[in-house]
Amino acid sequence: MDQAGSASAPPRTIGLAHPALYTLMYAEPRPGAMPPAAVAALEILGGHIHRIAEAGRLRVDEARAAQLVHAVGGGVTLALIATPEDRRDLSVSRLAREAVIGAITTDAPGPTPPGPAGAALALRALLPATDVLTPGEHGLLIELLDRIARAG
Repeated sequence: MDQAGSASAPPRTIGLAHPALYTLMYAEPRPGAMPPAAVAALEILGGHIHRIAEAGRLRVDEARAAQLVHAVGGGVTLALIATPEDRRDLSVSRLAREAVIGAITTDAPGPTPPGPAGAALALRALLPATDVLTPGEHGLLIELLDRIARAG
């Protein structure tokens, strides 16, 4: 499959190569209903976001980061599709991507961002790798880590 048709190609690439399909998938959202292809794309995005969290580089919680990336990527793609080809400024996509990366990630790589919020985000991302907690303890720890991360 070429880049425009691959599952990991940027939404803009897929959207501009297949505007009718992209519009069908994303332009008429219905609460609680999402096409299977959109669900698969969000799962891939969630995996990428999770790896950023595991590296201790996420500034916000995983769900919020994924929602922001999805919203900005989809909005830019639909805006570019709606713009006549001779007037499209593809640099808008790059600028939006860089703005989102700046909003959801920390500046410097390291084990965790400074402070309790960064530590909570990193521990939350790594929690599935441990099996020493009971289901109740696991749920409580997730609730507490999410609260700490949001307070930061």
